Amino acid sequence: MVIAAVYFVIAVFGAVAFARVLDRQMEGPRLRAAWAGRTAEARCTGVRTEEVQDVEGVPVSLTHPTLQFRTDTGRIVAFEERQRQLDVAYGDVVTVYYDADAPEEATARVPSFMPRRARELVVGLGCAFALVTAVVLAGVL
Repeated sequence: MVIAAVYFVIAVFGAVAFARVLDRQMEGPRLRAAWAGRTAEARCTGVRTEEVQDVEGVPVSLTHPTLQFRTDTGRIVAFEERQRQLDVAYGDVVTVYYDADAPEEATARVPSFMPRRARELVVGLGCAFALVTAVVLAGVL
């Protein structure tokens, strides 16, 4: 029984640690702050193309648009969008989301479920798995 309890505690801490790393990797804190803030219309002022290889070694072209917008306070901010799927051309206008305290961390990504809730889902599933396996382990011992 003690081994199962120790396993459960370690597994829960592991799930929480993994969820925090995954959340940072998916830029969750930055995106949630931007989505909770304000919106503005941004114009594409340039597009940088980058040639990379995917996991199978196939060449892929990635585009990174530079977007410029004006904050509520009148400050002009330009940033390069980190999202690869954003397909805009020079002069196009898109909606951006930004935190008033850090407008340079803006994003044109539309709010979505996974970046908002990935951390909670991973912790919940990890804890449920830890509980089930701890109960099985306690029954076996």
